[in-house]
Amino acid sequence: MFIPLEGENIICLANVTAIYRSESQTVILKRDGTTETTSFTPPTLAKRQRAFAAESAVFLPPKSKNQDVTI
Repeated sequence: MFIPLEGENIICLANVTAIYRSESQTVILKRDGTTETTSFTPPTLAKRQRAFAAESAVFLPPKSKNQDVTI
């Protein structure tokens, strides 16, 4: 799963350990110990992720009866 950030930045949730609010910014802690900051709040990031997933699903081929597609 992915979350679009500001501009053309996008983050893969498989690489994220924690997302938390710190003062006026949200900190994204990655598995490798590095961090990214964003002005979006955690609830806004969740909404952006759901919208991105819904938009991306439009481009997926239809699922056949015998095919198991896991995203």
